[in-house]
Amino acid sequence: MKEFNLTTVFDGYRAKTDVTKIRETITNSDKSKLGIGSLVKGSQNVLSTDGENIKSREGYTLYGAANTALTPIESSYVWNTHLGVEIPLRSYDDELEYRYGGTWYKLADSWSAVDFNFAEYWDTTESSDALLFVNGDSNIYYWSGGITTFASATANTITKQGTTSWAESGFLTAGTRQVIINEITYTYTGGESTTTLTGVTPDPTAVAHTAGDIAVQAVRTTADTPAAGYNNDIIMAMENQIWVGDFQRRDIYVSAVNDYTDYTFASPRAIGEGALLTLDSTPVGFIVKGSEDSGGASSMYVAGSKNDWYKSDFVIADDVTSEALFIRRLKTSTGQGAQNQGGITHIKNMVATITKEPTLDTLGRIENIDTTQSHPLSDPIKSDFDSYDFTNCHAKYFKNNLYIALPVESRVLIYNIEKGYWEAPQILPVRRLEVIGNDLYGHSNAVPETYKLFDGSTDNGSPIKSVATFAYKNYGKRAWQKNFDEHYTEGYIGGNTKINLKLRYDFDGYGQITDYDIKGDDDAILFKPTDDGSLGKLSLGKGSLGGKLGDVDGEALAKFRQINTMLPENFYEIQEEYSSDGEDQRWELLAFGANAKISSADNNHLKQ
Repeated sequence: MKEFNLTTVFDGYRAKTDVTKIRETITNSDKSKLGIGSLVKGSQNVLSTDGENIKSREGYTLYGAANTALTPIESSYVWNTHLGVEIPLRSYDDELEYRYGGTWYKLADSWSAVDFNFAEYWDTTESSDALLFVNGDSNIYYWSGGITTFASATANTITKQGTTSWAESGFLTAGTRQVIINEITYTYTGGESTTTLTGVTPDPTAVAHTAGDIAVQAVRTTADTPAAGYNNDIIMAMENQIWVGDFQRRDIYVSAVNDYTDYTFASPRAIGEGALLTLDSTPVGFIVKGSEDSGGASSMYVAGSKNDWYKSDFVIADDVTSEALFIRRLKTSTGQGAQNQGGITHIKNMVATITKEPTLDTLGRIENIDTTQSHPLSDPIKSDFDSYDFTNCHAKYFKNNLYIALPVESRVLIYNIEKGYWEAPQILPVRRLEVIGNDLYGHSNAVPETYKLFDGSTDNGSPIKSVATFAYKNYGKRAWQKNFDEHYTEGYIGGNTKINLKLRYDFDGYGQITDYDIKGDDDAILFKPTDDGSLGKLSLGKGSLGGKLGDVDGEALAKFRQINTMLPENFYEIQEEYSSDGEDQRWELLAFGANAKISSADNNHLKQ
């Protein structure tokens, strides 16, 4: 019986170490050797599994209506309101949209810019949360998130459907307040504690609204806040104080506690007043980081436009009548500033940022620049990071993975935090990433569309090209020639799937390149029990009691084993690559390898 040198352990994707020098084995607890496989450049659209295999990735499906206009989604947010309602938002062209009842609706349009930044705020007057946002002009925009459906109207009233009041549905009860129905804006003055708004103008019966039409709270504008001529590019809340930054100015405004419109302060500054802070460079982004000490105060970290990071410090006077607010510059090195606001994110209790170097770094490592340094998280794929364009990049943590959208590259990078390695690059046309419900979504980098990611078996109807390219093997003998006459592959496969196995003998296929097909409809290689695993169909010990067998990610894939035979060909190193290119292609790799042995041939052709 022939002995195969099998790869059974996978340790992610690498793009720094030479592809012919990546380790091939690891030592097991019993001192035995296990073959280890690392994905390298050429790999795409494959992922590791919880079962520690390598699989072709799922596709993506349209989330909402199709739209072929060439205007990408520029900003997005998912607001989980205090009412327990989740409201996704997105913007493109001159429109800001929200999603309600499975459909995207226009909240407001005619914006001069739609690269919004958002902050959640608690309105103590309304006893309700609100969403604040900015887009580079001198205004702060306020939205209560009120959404409901129209029932009926009179000349000066509007009645909503359902039994909850307008206020209970998130509509404003104070100040100038307006509701929009079918793109017509109505001002109201009362009735919020009931199902009928009163003092409504203009006359809502002048237009034939239909029961069930969407009624939404209009966006409120607070002009010239925090200051006239100050362009509000970025915004963030910390302990119900609002921080606002202008990309072209070094001063940062901080609001009073519980009042996003008030940025005044006395000298000395009273506790909870506003503030004006000056940086050594213009700002790029904000991020709030909790204290490492239990019960300690949070700090606002500000990324500067050069290589800078700043940290806020609130210091209460001994007499507890005043409070100083300092902004301290951290000790950083060249390139450690953030790319943009979208490239700064939380990973559980850590803060991660895509730096200008570029690297994926943690804020703790940046803060401790004078201490012994660990490598950036991006170090294993450094050459990829060096080659990518990170313009408008966006990072999002989701289910123990950090996802990074690179819209210029039409790629999504994934750092698997649980396993401590990178996945292969995913070819996806995404500019923004959001978690909606309990799933990951991508907003398009080209058109006004949103997609549910890792869903279905096509990319919105297009085929998926999945490639698992592994590092070269020399079987521990770099300077000796090897050969084999059989190659083994084991995995799972869908019935209409065809996997191509490519073997490159010596670097870049210098010796030869051979191809073999693994077909999901080839019964000779399949270990496929009957669909019905109930008692009477299978003997005990052959399968589970009831239900289908061979289930992988909810789809019944058949187990396969295939041995390809070939004439022995001498080589120094060999590369294995598995790929598929089509619709509904599903496969996983469990193990693979050849019955390689040292060749009897001498190396005379190398001797000089």
